[in-house]
Amino acid sequence: MRGGNLHTRILLGLVLGVAIGLPLNFLAEAGRLDPAVPRRAAAIGNEVGTLFLRLLQMVVVPLIMTSLISGVTSIGDLRRLGRVGRITFAFFAISALLALVVGLILVNVIRPGDGVDLAALNEGAGPAPTTAPVAGDTAWQIAWNQIVGMIPRNPIAAAAAGDMLPIIFFSLFTGVFISLTGSRARDTLTAFFSAAFEVMMRMTMFVIELAPLGVLGFMVYATAGLGLSVFAALGWYMLTVASGLAFHLFVTLPLLLRLVARRSPVAFFRAMSPMILTAFSTASSNATLPVTMNCVEQRAGIGNRISSFVLPLGATVNMNGSALYECVAVLFMAQAYGYSLGFEKQLIVAFTALLVSIGAAGIPHAGTVLMFIVCNAAGIPADAVGLILAVDRVLDMSRTVVNVFSDTVVCAVVARYDPELAAAPAPS
Repeated sequence: MRGGNLHTRILLGLVLGVAIGLPLNFLAEAGRLDPAVPRRAAAIGNEVGTLFLRLLQMVVVPLIMTSLISGVTSIGDLRRLGRVGRITFAFFAISALLALVVGLILVNVIRPGDGVDLAALNEGAGPAPTTAPVAGDTAWQIAWNQIVGMIPRNPIAAAAAGDMLPIIFFSLFTGVFISLTGSRARDTLTAFFSAAFEVMMRMTMFVIELAPLGVLGFMVYATAGLGLSVFAALGWYMLTVASGLAFHLFVTLPLLLRLVARRSPVAFFRAMSPMILTAFSTASSNATLPVTMNCVEQRAGIGNRISSFVLPLGATVNMNGSALYECVAVLFMAQAYGYSLGFEKQLIVAFTALLVSIGAAGIPHAGTVLMFIVCNAAGIPADAVGLILAVDRVLDMSRTVVNVFSDTVVCAVVARYDPELAAAPAPS
């Protein structure tokens, strides 16, 4: 696990985790091994992975705050900040809408819920989350609640709770007003947050070096604990979600890279490989953020003044994979329950999935609770959410990859349209 490229070591950890966990699960299923052995191996793997995840989560909030504040103050002219912001949010919206279109087409072509044996699914269903939305929530109410929720009553409490949207709003607000203050205060605070950001990046790089062990632990947990049999009953549903995520990851986003950012998709994928492997194993876009920033700056050569603005925002508001997943999952459940949803109703489901994905916590399984809101928009019983929990982990890992990769694509697009910022060197 020491020496060599980071992405090679992470890939080695992933392969070793599967090589350890899957045989243990197969032997236990075949009755040749005490079932307690794979369960214990899964528990140990989860403990190792959780330790790494907590280290990453430890640096996320201070990294986001120092990154955004130093990013805004380093841009200088606030008119340029408005230009960067417009490009960023425009392509966040474009990439998310493209993901939803892919999901809607596939779920209507494949129709994974037709003929599903609900009794068989209920046997493997996990307990549904207990947090449900207020009855009668509409898409516009959800949108308004997201806007209101961005403004923190107490920024310190929001930071302590890891509530990312209020943290981002307060950090951007702080950066703007540092830029507007008198020269002495501005210079002092700009230097302070720049230095704090350098410290956080140095700390982050130390944690990132432990990524191969964290990946190994999570893969042992996933393969030894779940194996492959749990996925059989939901095969068509998994195929639909996976196909949509794969199409968006390998077709839609590379087209944006090639046609808009004017970058080689192959070279960009190669540069993002440590981030992709980390996102897949941790299933957390927030935890992957430090690795994402390192890949964008050090491996893709995009300036820190762009990455420090776009990536923290993207880790919270740009959830292409989650929006696609929630749209497909709710329409799958509608098909399984025999609900006939017309085109207008499906558009409402898609729009609601997009809204709830904005500000979703960048942690494993965050989308499961939010799916209650999308179910409510479709008029589907909330207990249907429990049907898909058995396979949520592997799909969560996959959609996290799409979430974080789309953020890096937007970074490349912004760099294409503002080359002066793109050339800015990252902190040493």
